[in-house]
Amino acid sequence: MKRIALLTLVFTIAYAGTALAQMKGSADVVKAVAAPAAISSATGERVSFTVKVDIAERWHLYAHGDTNFIGVDLVPDEGFALEKFEAEYPAGLEKEFFGDLVELIEGKQKIKASGLVPADLAKGEHDLALKLTVQACDDKTCLAPAYLPVTLKLTVE
Repeated sequence: MKRIALLTLVFTIAYAGTALAQMKGSADVVKAVAAPAAISSATGERVSFTVKVDIAERWHLYAHGDTNFIGVDLVPDEGFALEKFEAEYPAGLEKEFFGDLVELIEGKQKIKASGLVPADLAKGEHDLALKLTVQACDDKTCLAPAYLPVTLKLTVE
């Protein structure tokens, strides 16, 4: 009897470990990258770049500003060198999800972003770091939210 109980416990632990290893988070189905990866500008000018968002097939994200769920949001990290940061998000498609009308984005999307190079920013290279907040869902479940790092280089001339 002890042997059966021990085997049952071992199989239960092994199954639970396998199930946990297969769990996904939003970062597993959404990728984000800045394009171009490097920009250059003089001080006092506004620079623009795009964040390309690639959402895996069968998954969707909530559009920026969604009030029901966690919407896509691009935020500069602390110490971000640009001022007056702005982001223009893709328009969502209105769909029903668990009985609520929501704005969804799917597939390959682009977020247009820009910022002002401060007049007193030193010449040379600067790392620009941002975080993209995402929560991926399919038609049955939502994955844990993720904060995807997005980086690019700024060369001040």
